[in-house]
Amino acid sequence: MNETSSSSSARVLLTSVCRPFGGPGEGDSVGAELFHAQVTRAQGPFSLRQVIRVWALDYLAENIQAPTVTLHYPSERELIDELCRGSYSHIGINFVVATFHKVRAMVPLIRKYAPNTKIILGGYGSVLPDSVLAPFGDYICREEGVRFMRRLLNEPMDAPFKHPHAPIPATRVLGYQRQAVVGHVTAGLGCTNGCDFCCTSHFFKQKYVPYLESGRDIFEALMATRARSQADGVDMNGFILIDEDFFLHQKRAREFLDCVRENGEALSLMGFGSVRGLSQFTAREISEMGFDVIWNAFEGRESGYMKQKGRPLAQLYAELKAVGVSQLTSMIIGFPYQDEATIRAEFEALMALEPALTQCLIYFAFPGTPFHEQVIKEKRYLPRYENQPDLRRWDGFSMHFTHPKIDAPGRVEEIQRELYRKDFERLGPSIVRLGRVWLQGYTNLRDDDSPLLRKRAARHARDLRGLLPALSAAALLGPSSLAQERALALRADIIRMSGEPSVKERAMELAAPLLHMVTRGARSAGVFQQPGLLRTEHRTSTAANSGHTANALRLQGGLRAQPLRVLAEDLAELARRAMERLRPTDLVLPSARVITQQAQGMPGSLPPALGA
Repeated sequence: MNETSSSSSARVLLTSVCRPFGGPGEGDSVGAELFHAQVTRAQGPFSLRQVIRVWALDYLAENIQAPTVTLHYPSERELIDELCRGSYSHIGINFVVATFHKVRAMVPLIRKYAPNTKIILGGYGSVLPDSVLAPFGDYICREEGVRFMRRLLNEPMDAPFKHPHAPIPATRVLGYQRQAVVGHVTAGLGCTNGCDFCCTSHFFKQKYVPYLESGRDIFEALMATRARSQADGVDMNGFILIDEDFFLHQKRAREFLDCVRENGEALSLMGFGSVRGLSQFTAREISEMGFDVIWNAFEGRESGYMKQKGRPLAQLYAELKAVGVSQLTSMIIGFPYQDEATIRAEFEALMALEPALTQCLIYFAFPGTPFHEQVIKEKRYLPRYENQPDLRRWDGFSMHFTHPKIDAPGRVEEIQRELYRKDFERLGPSIVRLGRVWLQGYTNLRDDDSPLLRKRAARHARDLRGLLPALSAAALLGPSSLAQERALALRADIIRMSGEPSVKERAMELAAPLLHMVTRGARSAGVFQQPGLLRTEHRTSTAANSGHTANALRLQGGLRAQPLRVLAEDLAELARRAMERLRPTDLVLPSARVITQQAQGMPGSLPPALGA
C-alpha cells in the first residue's frame, strides 16, 4: 500500500456511487431513496419519495482540513468532468455490497482520468474481504471514517467533531414537492444490541461510537442546522436524528428532553428506538421530545432479540399513537422457526398494530455477521449463489440459502412481495395512516396541561390540513375499498375539526387525481425517477455558494434539474437497458466466491497501520 500524504498537499473528492439506479440485475430496493425503495415500495403514486444524502460524505468533508468536494449521485459523465477539473490527491467512494458493481465501473474511470489519485473505499460495502476489494482501492476504511481520514492525511487527531449542515428535501407525495428541507444530525454510530444479522452492529464490533456526548449537544446541533437553513431563507420543517437506538442511552435522552422543555418549541423528529429503549420513557416524554416517527423492530415474535424486551408492543404502540407518535415497523421473514403459516400469523399480528409505515426484509447473511458464519458452517448457500455470487442482490430482498421449513427459496421472495401488497391494501397509503395518528395526537393534546404538548397539537392540526389533496386522491384511487373508506373518513374528521376546505384547497383536491395519473405514468415510463447531482465544496473560495440550503432540493432530481437533459439521460438509460436484456453483461466477480464459501470475521482497515 501507499504512504500517507501531507495534508498541505491534499485535495479530496468524496463521492457516492454513480446513478442511475435500478439497472439490469440491480435490486429495486437499492438506490437513493429509503422510503420508496424499502418501505412504501408497493404504494405506487402514494409512495413517499425522498432522496437522502450519503451522510458519511458530509461528515468526513466537514471534519478534515484538506479542501474537499462531495458528490452525491453523479452520473458517470459528471464524475469524469469532476476528475478532469479537480486535480485530486484522494478520491473516496462510499458504497454498500449491492452497489459494488458500480464501484467496479467507477474505478477504471478514475484511473483513466486521474491516474495519480489514490482511491479510498468505505461504507458498509467494505465488509467484503480484502481479496475482493484490494484490486479496486489503495485504502479501505472499515472503521469510524473521520479518524481514519485524519490519520491518512496526517491531520490533527484531537480536533473536535463538527456537525455539517446536510439537509435533504422534504418528502414528496403524488409528485407534489414542498419547498422545504429536513435537517439531519448523527448522535452516534454503531449498536450494542448485536443482532446476528445486523451489519451495522458488527461493523463497529457491537460498540457504540458517540458523535454527540450529551443531550444538549444533540439539541444544539439540531438548532444550528435549522439556523443555517433559516439564514439561507429555506424552511426546515423537521429533522432526522441518526442513532441506532437513541432511547437506550437514557441519561443523554433525558438531557435532550430537558433542553426541548426549556426551549418550549414543538419539534418534529424521526428517529430509531427499540422496545427495550422506548420502554424506559413514557409516551408523553417521547412526544415532548418531538418524535413524530420512530423506526422500531417487530422482526419476528420468536426471534428472541434482547432489544425487543420491554412493554408489550400493542400497549407501547397504542400509547405512542395517542400522543401523535407514529411507528415505522420492520418485520423479518425467513427465520428458521418460520414456516408459511407462521409468517402469515406474524404478519397478522403486525397488521393489528397498524403501523404507519412497514418494512419487510428477508433474513440475510451479510459478511462479517454471526449469521453469515452460521450459513457458511451449515453449507446452506444455494449453488447459484455459492458458485456465482451476484452481489447486486445482497439487499435483503433475495433469499440466498436453503430454509428448513420452506422448500423453494423463491417462495420467500414471493411472500415478501405479497406482504408489501397486503399491507398497502389493508391499511392504505402511509400518508393516510400518518394523518390518523396526527389526528389522535391533536384530539388528545389540544387541551393538555403542558404548553409544549398543546403546541404539538397545533402543529398536527396544520399538518392535517395539508393532507386534504392526498386524502381526496386516496378516497378515489386507493388500493382497496377499505383503504378508500379510511381516507374518506379521515378527510371528514379533519373537516369537522377545522372547517370546510378553502377555494385553494378544493382546487388542490381536484388536481390530486391528475397528479396521481402523471406520477404513475412517469414511473411506468421510467422517466424523472433518478436523483439529481448535489455538489458541495468545503474550504474553497466558492464553498458558501455550493453549500446553500436550497441546493439540497436538487437531490430530488426530475424537473428540479435541467428537464431536457434529464429526459435525454433517462431515454439513453432505457435504451441501454433494452440492449442489456438482449446481451446481458456478466457482472459476477470470480473472487467474490470467497464470500459464500469461507467464513470470515469483520476485517480491519487497509493498510493495517491506518486502523491502529
